[in-house]
Amino acid sequence: MPMTAKKQNGFSLIEVLIALLILAIGLFGMASLMMTSMKSNQSASMRSQASWLAYDMFERMRLNNRVATTSNSYVTAASTAAPSSPNCKSSGCSATNVALQDLFEWKTQLVQSGLTGSVARTGNAYTVSIFWQEDSSTACPANQCSFVLRADL
Repeated sequence: MPMTAKKQNGFSLIEVLIALLILAIGLFGMASLMMTSMKSNQSASMRSQASWLAYDMFERMRLNNRVATTSNSYVTAASTAAPSSPNCKSSGCSATNVALQDLFEWKTQLVQSGLTGSVARTGNAYTVSIFWQEDSSTACPANQCSFVLRADL
């Protein structure tokens, strides 16, 4: 008796399960890639914001050069809160009040961005340091990232 070949129609259950397994592995890989991308994007955003705010403080000091080079009005620690605003914009600020207003605005922007910052002075050389916590970074020691900018006025 001759054996006749049966014609197979459709897929077997094993083939469907293997296809689903391959699809699931691919989807998990894409999800992992998306998470890594989001973490890197957040890190880049924080670094960009820190850079912008550091240069912003130097520009403020350059505009008020006389006070910045003759006093410590711009020196502040990272743990120091923003000074109170002198509220002199509408009536005209003295050079010393401009420094207070600059620190108030700068510290407020730091807090709004989730950053902390300090300004140190040695002669006419200033160092602006900005700090933030980053859970996903392996480039920062103890997840404490920083951006440091040094310049002479």
